Amino acid sequence: MLKKSDKPNRQILRTKSWIFEAIMVLMDEKPYNKISISDITEKAGIARTTFYYNYNDKDDVIFEYLENTISTELLNTEKSDDEKENTIVIGFDHNFMIKYKKNLKKILSSTDIENRIFRNTQKYPIALVERQKKQFSAEEYLICRYKVCYQITGCLRVILDWFMNDMPTPVENMVTMLNAMNNPKPAKYRNIPSIIVKVKKE
Repeated sequence: MLKKSDKPNRQILRTKSWIFEAIMVLMDEKPYNKISISDITEKAGIARTTFYYNYNDKDDVIFEYLENTISTELLNTEKSDDEKENTIVIGFDHNFMIKYKKNLKKILSSTDIENRIFRNTQKYPIALVERQKKQFSAEEYLICRYKVCYQITGCLRVILDWFMNDMPTPVENMVTMLNAMNNPKPAKYRNIPSIIVKVKKE
């Protein structure tokens, strides 16, 4: 668990910024899995006790960054406002990726981090499914849960591959391809939501 106060003061935010930036600098020098807490505290100019007051380990630093930025800025998963559509909308902000390209490429180049991202990716869409659980039969619930996990994780995998390969096609084309791959649901399962990706407008 991350150790977060409800209202972090400026010193805590400043210290966390130093720690994160230290990791980013160190990732230019060595693989992520070779970076020690001593490396981080030395580069950040802080004591080990200060590090452990804020975090349990270096993964917590990266995933606090991901939770606070990528999950709120890069990909927003929400239920469509139009209940008749029964659609889960993934809002994708490619401008965010461009703005933070250097740090994101460093983070995503680590297999350790990438694997953990995909382990954690499913909790947001599954929460959406859980809120609608009462309207599903047992069979529909499982199909919906697995469909949402499969498609949203797949969408994220495509988006990250597109990003890590320097965005070889315009974002609109990439999103069109994603939506074409999200096949329509069979008529038998009318209650199961469709999934659509939309590019956020500036």
